[in-house]
Amino acid sequence: MNRRLPALMSLLALTAALAAPPPKPEPGTVKGVVLDALGRPIKGAIVRIEPGVTGGMVTVKTGAQGQYTVPSLIDMPYYASAWVLMPYGGQKFCMRVDSVNEEGYEPFSPRAGVIRNFKFKLSGPIPDGGENAFFGGEVRLLHPGWDDEGVVNWDESRVEVTLVPDGPLVDGSKGKTLVKTTRPGDSFLYDIPLGRYMATAVELRKDGTRVPLLMGADKPSPRMALEFESNTSYCGAGYGRVNGIGRAFLYVARPAK
Repeated sequence: MNRRLPALMSLLALTAALAAPPPKPEPGTVKGVVLDALGRPIKGAIVRIEPGVTGGMVTVKTGAQGQYTVPSLIDMPYYASAWVLMPYGGQKFCMRVDSVNEEGYEPFSPRAGVIRNFKFKLSGPIPDGGENAFFGGEVRLLHPGWDDEGVVNWDESRVEVTLVPDGPLVDGSKGKTLVKTTRPGDSFLYDIPLGRYMATAVELRKDGTRVPLLMGADKPSPRMALEFESNTSYCGAGYGRVNGIGRAFLYVARPAK
């Protein structure tokens, strides 16, 4: 196989996206485009047009150029959101797609015609998702079943977790090593780009001491694999505005004295 072929295909796709004429507003219509992180069109992305004061949600899919059109809307407030179904690790994840600007999260009237464009991203806050809503995944730290003691006191300590990517991320990009730290009194890590990771953890005590923690659900280990599960019930179906990544879990314990 020609090694240059994938790069050439990617360049052609990007060129086609740039060559496609930008959508123009039409009365009573909302239209736009959905792009990946590199600016290429996403075919089959799900776009949801939701009335702000009544029922009647409209759901469409983008075409080959990543474009969509929803015509014949009445003059009332609407919200637009986009999602893309992505295969990863034998599962399918329905990922929320970011608006290209803050205006895209505001209600709109279609009277004069509206453009709502979207672009995929792996991390960052979801502006209309509420508290602790991110494009990345959420991880909860729990005490393992193999240790009756060694419990981390979340009111006295924080936990620093280092996540090393184990292969490409959901969009095929190369992940970066992440260092995430729990908030005071909290046992959660937030906004982790969807991928597979190997995790190690350190307890940060109030006196400044750093204590390496043991990990694992069934037996102690210096590190633990982190994988996310899909939650496709969020795939533009009206059950919230967050991503479709199910919460993942890491198990941590203080070493035996």
